[in-house]
Amino acid sequence: MKLKHLLDIYEAELLASDKADGTKLNYQSHINGAKKALGEIRLHECTPGRLDTFIRVVAEDRPGSARMTRQVLKQVMSIAVLHGVFPSNPITETRTVASKVPDFSAIGKDDLGEIRELLNAWDTGKDKRGAVRSGSLRDITDMYIATGARTSEVLALTFPDFTIEPALREGDKREPATVRVWKTVARNIQNKYVIMERLKTDGGKRELELPYEVVPMIMRRQMEAYTELVFPSSTGTVRSPDNFRRDWHAALKGSPYEGLKPGLYRKSVATLIARTLGEKQAADQLGHAGLGNLRYYVERTKRGPQVAAVLGELFG
Repeated sequence: MKLKHLLDIYEAELLASDKADGTKLNYQSHINGAKKALGEIRLHECTPGRLDTFIRVVAEDRPGSARMTRQVLKQVMSIAVLHGVFPSNPITETRTVASKVPDFSAIGKDDLGEIRELLNAWDTGKDKRGAVRSGSLRDITDMYIATGARTSEVLALTFPDFTIEPALREGDKREPATVRVWKTVARNIQNKYVIMERLKTDGGKRELELPYEVVPMIMRRQMEAYTELVFPSSTGTVRSPDNFRRDWHAALKGSPYEGLKPGLYRKSVATLIARTLGEKQAADQLGHAGLGNLRYYVERTKRGPQVAAVLGELFG
């Protein structure tokens, strides 16, 4: 039996599972990569050394993809173990691919203002055909700042998700507007972007307070809207996160912020909340079930222990 046949069995089980369509598509891409590289070898040739070499080759350029490939192969090989082909899973003997905690600096207030101006210039400019763009990059970025939500969550927002009225009251009766984040834009099994009511974790479904500064923008967009989507495509359909990121990078090209990713806004929001209100509040804002993933989002302040008084004794 060749490895490609075992991969086919695993793929059939995957497609019959209740995993999200986006997850299935992601797994399938790694299954296809394994088929292309290793599909013709026989199962008895799937030694830890051979599998490890393949994973290392993938990791040279795409460490994230290599980790996912290793996970898929581990599940594939577990089928072989179940049927007595192997006494133990050969993938467990391969080396893990290190996950690097990113080193980044959160975006400062001055930077935010300059980036908003660049995005606004793009929004109000014209494309190659001379048509005025309707990219809404600045408005989407303001929603990043107001919520710390993911791109896929922001693009899934509809006007009924917002409760604006409390922010319009006068005096002491005014309260923050809120937004329910409970949907995401993802690819379905037909590889088309749709809105799904399924987030990464149960904690992902949340209601967030909004700073008043974004309320006028939301009201303006609702008055101009021809669809319930707050940030639709130019044709009123679900906006592709890929197209949004393409426009984002084009808008910042040639500026000091070229190469900056939208995800850095999420990290900036998490850092500010963690430092002012605490890490639990930051995790709740981002929709994390626990505190573990915050290390990828919160910029740590490197500070030594509180030893000033102790070291002062050295001065007599």
